[in-house]
Amino acid sequence: MLAAECAWTVLRGEHARMRELLSLLEHELKSGEWRRSGSAAMRIVRLIERLQAFDETTHRPKGVALLGVLRGRSAEADDLLHRLERQHERCDELLAQIKGRLERSQSGDALDADAVENLVAEHRRLLLDHLDKEDTALHSQTALLLTREEWAAVVSSMSKAMRARRD
Repeated sequence: MLAAECAWTVLRGEHARMRELLSLLEHELKSGEWRRSGSAAMRIVRLIERLQAFDETTHRPKGVALLGVLRGRSAEADDLLHRLERQHERCDELLAQIKGRLERSQSGDALDADAVENLVAEHRRLLLDHLDKEDTALHSQTALLLTREEWAAVVSSMSKAMRARRD
């Protein structure tokens, strides 16, 4: 099914971009400069905001139709979707906590660098696991459960999301 292949090519490309942003974040964190410099700490905040913006405005809108068609099709698919949603919520919470700690340090609050590193590590682990589950388990479920017509509708929805993003 060409439509399914096209959809997954786009989604996996976006996953690669998210992994790249995670790598940039990890590089900034490992430099250690953010512990001493407010501007370096704010670079981490900006990287987090880039990751969030990409996810919210580019990646998530494409998944809406796909997840909507899949939901309710099988207990296994519903369980997977539930787990993915919980992971995503936790990732969002972690990013908010990291940003908050870094931004408060700019206002004179003591920076708990170890806590920031632990939160970033937890976020990285969860997001990489989430992307892997989408690339494997979600891909398998969609291959089993979606028809050609449903894939055509999903790809059409993804195309609309891409056009809306460009406008």
